[in-house]
Amino acid sequence: AQGQKKGSVALARTVLQRRLASSLNAIYSSLKKREKRFADLLEELAGLSVAEQHQRLRNLGRIRDMEMSDEDYESEELDEIAIDSTVAEQLDQLQEELEALRPLVKLAKKTIELGEEAKLKALKNCLERSELADIKDGQGKLLIFTEHRDTLDYLKENLTRWGYSTCEIHGGMNAVARKTAQIDFKLN
Repeated sequence: AQGQKKGSVALARTVLQRRLASSLNAIYSSLKKREKRFADLLEELAGLSVAEQHQRLRNLGRIRDMEMSDEDYESEELDEIAIDSTVAEQLDQLQEELEALRPLVKLAKKTIELGEEAKLKALKNCLERSELADIKDGQGKLLIFTEHRDTLDYLKENLTRWGYSTCEIHGGMNAVARKTAQIDFKLN
């Protein structure tokens, strides 16, 4: 990749690496969205001339301001860049990228379904140790911080399945919902 496209591809790689480090569910969500976006894009491009296809692909995921760092973007903007960015500039290159992406999506989904994510297993083992047993009985509380909403949803789902009560606070909540969640956390 060259120029602005090179910057967007590098930023997309960083975002996807962060999501992978956060949780398998976070990277699965991004890969699944990316797979759908590329499949839809292939359909859209099929009706265009070769020159129009090339131009559309060249502009895809392009960063508007090269002076901005990844910290300058909102989380949703970073996710969109990660989902849209590609080095492909021709239809066959995009098809190849989509074909390489599909097994990754399947592998992530299968690993989640099998419950084999190492970080999730480590959390469960930590919670089951005797010094944290009072959390399950409601005597203690535990705060877990995460960067990605997909990871928050994944943790909440698994903690509930394991018998723990949960309360969440995230950046998408308005002030009233956030205050209600804080009170819920203190009281329960």
